[in-house]
Amino acid sequence: MTITIREALQLPDMVQTRLIAGAGGLDNPIRWVTIVEVLEDASRLQEGEFLITTGFGLDGDEERIASFIPRLARQKLSGVAIHTGFYLREIPPAFIQMADEHRLPLIEIPVEINFSTITRAILQPIVNKQFETLAYSQAIHNQMIEAALSKGGLRAIVAELAALTSGSVTLLDALGFEVVQDGTETERAETGVETYSHAIPIRANREHYGTLTLRKPQALWRELDDVALQHAATLCAFEYVKERAVSATEWRLKGDFVEELVSGKHMKQEELESRCRMLGYPLQGPHLVVAAQATGSGAVESQELHQSAITLMRRLCDRKQRSYLLRERPHLLLFILPDDGASMQIIRQFSDHWQQLYPEQEIHLGLSNPHAQLTQIGAAAEEAMFALKAYPFLAKPPALLRFGDMRGYQFLFPYHRDQKSLTALWKPLLDPLIRYDSKHHQQLLETLETYLAHNGNGLQTSQALYIHRHTLKYRLTQIEEKTGCRLEEAHQRWQLHLALMARRLEAQLYPGTVRSK
Repeated sequence: MTITIREALQLPDMVQTRLIAGAGGLDNPIRWVTIVEVLEDASRLQEGEFLITTGFGLDGDEERIASFIPRLARQKLSGVAIHTGFYLREIPPAFIQMADEHRLPLIEIPVEINFSTITRAILQPIVNKQFETLAYSQAIHNQMIEAALSKGGLRAIVAELAALTSGSVTLLDALGFEVVQDGTETERAETGVETYSHAIPIRANREHYGTLTLRKPQALWRELDDVALQHAATLCAFEYVKERAVSATEWRLKGDFVEELVSGKHMKQEELESRCRMLGYPLQGPHLVVAAQATGSGAVESQELHQSAITLMRRLCDRKQRSYLLRERPHLLLFILPDDGASMQIIRQFSDHWQQLYPEQEIHLGLSNPHAQLTQIGAAAEEAMFALKAYPFLAKPPALLRFGDMRGYQFLFPYHRDQKSLTALWKPLLDPLIRYDSKHHQQLLETLETYLAHNGNGLQTSQALYIHRHTLKYRLTQIEEKTGCRLEEAHQRWQLHLALMARRLEAQLYPGTVRSK
């Protein structure tokens, strides 16, 4: 839609003009032509304008002469032409020096050429290019629409753009995964030709879906390529919106199926096989459940993070051609996958990619034990959610926490649904210590935790607590008296350890209900 200063100087009506300075800006595009005889306010000029002036008021005014070229350069004009012979007999040397410094083309128009000749000469090709662009844009629009309606989806749109522009086109999703690539990027990269790329974000309804990038040799890039790229990005946005609507229906069906499995609804084998076949999920073999929870500062942010987690899992599974099921819940996601090496690799990649994409937002992942039958998914989901709840004090991102690797806390699983049951496990043994500590400002409970954590090693315990060994011996004696347990007995130490674990778990599952002392 524009011509450059270099192209303008080659026009027949411009042959009598002369480039005086600023050759470094010959490739500046001219977006419009402006004629100003008295330049009072340069801020009114727009980027890309080509200014024609007589220089009225400049002759003899050293201050205005010194600021003339810098003011135009700050406005990013494409160039300036001065009509000599009226108010300026010749171009001031200061103009020439500053035009070279600012790479602003400075052109001298002789007195025998009038303004209208120059204006018409430059504007005519600009207008012609605008009509050409409009016609090309309509043709591209028709071709792109045909590609989109051919049911080829995003791949067809990208292929059409690559063919129209003879460039290399890459579509990345919102997480940076390559969705599709088409064109001759590899061949051109080998030739060492300098390439130019332009990327356009794909957006719809204020949601970012990805980025569409066009690359081609810089010498072959045309403004019309930008038009084609914009059309393609718009159609990709429409395609993503359509894909989102279709996916929403599909995931609703999968989510309903998972909810029925989790709730323990009885299904006949024929129905189970039919629904798995319809949803593309393998019925045979063991299965596992992953409970995922992304941390966010608010409900909206958490919802957005969960949507990002869903997208990430979908991309990773698509790359491995792995089927899975999903159920969204208000504060967590349940993924169901076949239990094998490929699924575990995807889960680890999921955690690693998340940490790279959202380093400020943690994601906790709790994994169930493998279960042989899909009908056992309800139990698997309970295990995964239990591991997820215990994640904050048993694991740190990007680690995965398996139900079977919960350092013994999995044995408290039958009690976690009822707070009273958990309290009954620890209160008879630990409450006397807590009350004593509170009354006498002691640390018997902390001493017991540290002692058991160091496997009953007195030296290591006293060093960890920064106390004398005699002080430790006194505290241990007090602990034995108040709990009725002998610390030399392994099974009684195990009872105390289990009580401490039950208390920690209750504090995690029921925040604010367990005294710290």
